[in-house]
Amino acid sequence: MIELADLPGHPARLIARRHKSLLEAHLAHRLAQAGVGTPHELAREIWLLSEGAISLMLVHGDRAYAAAAARAANRLLDNQLSQSASRRRA
Repeated sequence: MIELADLPGHPARLIARRHKSLLEAHLAHRLAQAGVGTPHELAREIWLLSEGAISLMLVHGDRAYAAAAARAANRLLDNQLSQSASRRRA
């Protein structure tokens, strides 16, 4: 998408946007099935981690960014599941 930043009407941008939106929506659906209280918000946060990790891996050639993003995503998920469980108990 960086290569097409100056071409907002390019068909590849529409395809990429739809693809990324579908993946984010699928993640939100799976999070909702897992009982996460705010699945769309968490999906967006995890998606940002994923996309950031991909970008940084490309720039630095270091796959450790994927592991760091996974750890951060797990912390977000654990926190959200704990909050959801607390709300159910209250």
